[in-house]
Amino acid sequence: MKKGKIVLGVAIALSAVLLLSGCKTKLKNGKEVAIKINGENITADDLYDELREKYAKYQIIDDIDKKIFDVVYKGDKDIEEQVKNQYESYESQYTQNGQSFDEVLKNYGYEDADQFKVELRLSFQRSKAIEDYIKENISDKEIKKYYEENYAGDISAKHILISTSNMSEEDALKKAKDLINQLNDGADFDTLARENSDDPGSKEKGGDLGYFNKGQMVEEFENAAYALNVDEYTKEPVKTSYGYHIILKTGEKEKVSLKKAKEKIIETLVQKKYNEDKTISVTALDEIRKNYGLKFKDSKLKSIYKEYIEEQLKQYEGQ
Repeated sequence: MKKGKIVLGVAIALSAVLLLSGCKTKLKNGKEVAIKINGENITADDLYDELREKYAKYQIIDDIDKKIFDVVYKGDKDIEEQVKNQYESYESQYTQNGQSFDEVLKNYGYEDADQFKVELRLSFQRSKAIEDYIKENISDKEIKKYYEENYAGDISAKHILISTSNMSEEDALKKAKDLINQLNDGADFDTLARENSDDPGSKEKGGDLGYFNKGQMVEEFENAAYALNVDEYTKEPVKTSYGYHIILKTGEKEKVSLKKAKEKIIETLVQKKYNEDKTISVTALDEIRKNYGLKFKDSKLKSIYKEYIEEQLKQYEGQ
């Protein structure tokens, strides 16, 4: 059954309960009779219990979150833009064959476009709420640690590559060491690169690679280059999957300040935390609801909500 049909069905059924119970025919135990058929009484409580069992899990969470997020994100321009773009995308997709999108929505159980947009809006509101929750729980200590371990100023370097695809590893290592000895004796780095490097992209430029930052080069090369002082070259060949490198560090820029990097670091940590623990989307929304004073007066609904959270957590565990 489609979600739109469930919502509509619950609304109609609950309306029937309210209308019928409005007759206020009561049994001796005080329960109100909603329906009488073939001599049997169906009370409003009976109908409520059945509806609660069948539909609460699908509907109650949406109702709770709408109450919260329609206030928290009221008029949020980014969310409204996302709703607009997503709606137009669906509309374009389903009307390519001359279909009426209104009819498509009705076939899926939606009364109209507005009801569908309400559902889209809630989805984007939840995503934003999860992101905001993770952000709020990232400490300054975590941000500083990430900055110190992952941020550095751009550096520039030149290199001479002796590829192991053209000769044995032993011969490549021997040649690389011989070139280092020539540098020690005063040879010109650019000249040696043009005459010996197996990197076609840089050899004609004297091995110049320009400026780069962490994550742009293979790890072994990057670590060796950053460890050098400016105008210093590696005294031992650096082995990577490409072969053996002789690296000359030619420049280094000051790294961006923590203040300027902070926003980007937070965005990175949000994605990192989400990727490492998909259950955070469940626990975040659960905590947000509790923070906004969620309390259940109905013990059965409380139990249904607890089961829902447990099912969601189980679904994401191990992902």
